[in-house]
Amino acid sequence: MYRAVVGEGSWVERAGMDPERASVSSKSDLAQMRLAASRSHRSPRMNRVVARFGFREEVQRGSVGIKIGLLVEQQCDVYIHLSPRTKQWDTCAPQLILTEAGGMLTDLFGRPLNYNVPDVQNRNGLVASNGVAHDRLIETLSPLLEEFGRKPV
Repeated sequence: MYRAVVGEGSWVERAGMDPERASVSSKSDLAQMRLAASRSHRSPRMNRVVARFGFREEVQRGSVGIKIGLLVEQQCDVYIHLSPRTKQWDTCAPQLILTEAGGMLTDLFGRPLNYNVPDVQNRNGLVASNGVAHDRLIETLSPLLEEFGRKPV
C-alpha cells in the first residue's frame, strides 16, 4: 500500500514490515531509465516512443496507480501514457504519492493535470517521471506528438 501526506512525504507499507519512506530514483540518462509500461495497451505509436527514447528495460503492469508505484519504489523511472482515456480518479492519489516521493506527473505536453473540472478525462495523456529529466522527456516527446497529430486539448 502506498500513502502520502502533502508536505510530509510518501510511504510504502508491506504486511508485517515497518512503513518505508518512498523516494524516486535519481537517474538522468534517458536511455538508462526503466519504463513502466502497460500490459495490454501497446500501440505502434508507443513502440515509436520507446525507440526514440532508447529505453532498454520495461516493466509491464496494469493500472496507472501500480505503474506510479513502480516509480516510487525505484523499480522504474518513467511512465508515458499516450491515450486520452485515463480519468481524474486514476491519477489524483498516484500524483500526490509520486510528487511527495520527489517525482513529477504532467500531461504529454508538460502541463499540470487539472482536477475538479467538469471533464474528468485526462485528455492530454500522461508523463510520470522521477522528476530529474522530466523536461527532457517532454522535449524529446514533442516531435513525436506533432508527428502523431496530437495537440493539447
